[in-house]
Amino acid sequence: MQRLPLRLAALALACTGLSAQAVYINPEGTGQVLLFPYYTVNAGQATVISLVNAGEKSKLLAVTFREGYNSREVLSFNVVLAPHDTWTGTVYGDDQDGPARLITRDESCTLPSKAQWTGPLLGGSYEKTFYAWAYNGRSVDGGLTTGARTREGHLEVIERLELSGALAAAVENQHPPHCAALQAISAQAAGLNPPGGDLYGSFAVIDVAEGTLFGGTATAVDDFSRVPLINDYGTLNWLHAARSRGGAFGETDAVVPIDGRLQTLVFANNLELTNNAGPNALSALLMTENLYGDISREASLGSHSEWVITSPTRFMHTADPRGQEYAQLAPFNGRFNDPAPDSSCTPFTPRAYDREGRSVNILRDTNPPPGSLPQHALCYGTNVVHFSDLAADGSTPLLGSRLGTKVKPDMEAGSVVLELATVQDSTRRNTLPAGVRGPTLLGLPVIGFEVVRYINNNVTPGVLSNYAAATPLRRSVRCGNAAGEAQDCP
Repeated sequence: MQRLPLRLAALALACTGLSAQAVYINPEGTGQVLLFPYYTVNAGQATVISLVNAGEKSKLLAVTFREGYNSREVLSFNVVLAPHDTWTGTVYGDDQDGPARLITRDESCTLPSKAQWTGPLLGGSYEKTFYAWAYNGRSVDGGLTTGARTREGHLEVIERLELSGALAAAVENQHPPHCAALQAISAQAAGLNPPGGDLYGSFAVIDVAEGTLFGGTATAVDDFSRVPLINDYGTLNWLHAARSRGGAFGETDAVVPIDGRLQTLVFANNLELTNNAGPNALSALLMTENLYGDISREASLGSHSEWVITSPTRFMHTADPRGQEYAQLAPFNGRFNDPAPDSSCTPFTPRAYDREGRSVNILRDTNPPPGSLPQHALCYGTNVVHFSDLAADGSTPLLGSRLGTKVKPDMEAGSVVLELATVQDSTRRNTLPAGVRGPTLLGLPVIGFEVVRYINNNVTPGVLSNYAAATPLRRSVRCGNAAGEAQDCP
């Protein structure tokens, strides 16, 4: 598996002569790639994932779950969706430290077949236990090595191709579908067509004991690939986004809306992959200078807020899967496990305002535990910012996350801004370097949402009610120069 990215890079570089594509985030919420910011089984919670094919063609999708520390793969499989078909699965965990598991009763075909999963269980369901091989043994990265590392993280869904002919007929208007006909798909098979998009997805985090449910939708990236994504290994890598348009190693365009205008950024591949087009183009779509959101931590309401902040492309910058430091580090500050163990931290600067718009102080822990990570920093692939009186280390109070970082504004309720384009030294801020054409962008590539929970003790005597809601975080995008100074976009 260590050689897989090189093979995928070779595949991407071999596609010379294709017209350039311009990856973009589809504001309608449909696309070829779906980026889910979070799954968790901590604190007795479970996460339901839903994938929908809104198109008229059958599709082969790659589903990859990534643990939250270093975005290492912890479960990957393929799903075939017929037109207007929906696949659902639930991620759950039995204890506090064991691995997460995925369970589904959906009849949609999987590759490999569900016959290789555990089951059938009660109700005809099948399940897969998340695995640890991608951060153990020869793949050890200095982080946790137990199954507990799989209990929270993020996931990506990539449309590999559309099916036609006999392969499509095996799943369309067939109940149950003829899954056996799909198990031997290879690059030589007939009926493999480029991805067509029209995918959308959602997630919901459920706490049965607390009686709460909150969720959101996946970020949809379109025009990811114009060729079928098929290989003998059945897995995908972000390098597939780098499709050539004539140069020896190709270019990829990214269309980013900034201040009401569409900016086209062009990134080129090169032999060393130090400025690889695929990761940079995808990171450009998610670049964020500032994150904005509301918080409530009012004792009278029993309220608490946490923000989930995920960087889906971070691992392609900070932890090259070949074990060699070929990947471009910027816009991040450090590689995983260096210099601090079990992390790679990039600081942010928090600001807070009360409900009257007055700036309030950000309080810090006066005696942080020895060896603790920076209090105001994003140190993982998935991060949970909590606004509480708890110590900076330890599980967060709402989501029970072990990937938390603390921000404590001196107020009960108001708005918070996280400046991600933080000054790293006297002159330089976090930036995604400019490519062949287009501006430098300030900040970090992230997606995320805020969740708030209220505990109502006053419904009726002896009755306790909990409420929870999640909304997307707001963000701003800004152009800069090579020195990290903000400037107007061209």
